Amino acid sequence: MEFNESSVKKKLGSYLKSLRESKGISLNIFAYENDLTTATVSRIENGLVDTKLTTLIKYARGLEIPLENIIVQLHIDYSEEEY
Repeated sequence: MEFNESSVKKKLGSYLKSLRESKGISLNIFAYENDLTTATVSRIENGLVDTKLTTLIKYARGLEIPLENIIVQLHIDYSEEEY
């Protein structure tokens, strides 16, 4: 299975958005409370940008979940990837 960067970004964004919405937090409030811009949150949640680790940490903190829960949810198969 080939690594598809676009697919990973969309999957990550969708997952983060669903977590945020399940907690009843608006995009604007989430961005403000976690030192992010609304544009950044929107682009991440729509799978348009490659998210920095520091931003994922802010998401994990803001959603009150361990960072590894976000990464594990992506179900990336590293077995066939060359590094």
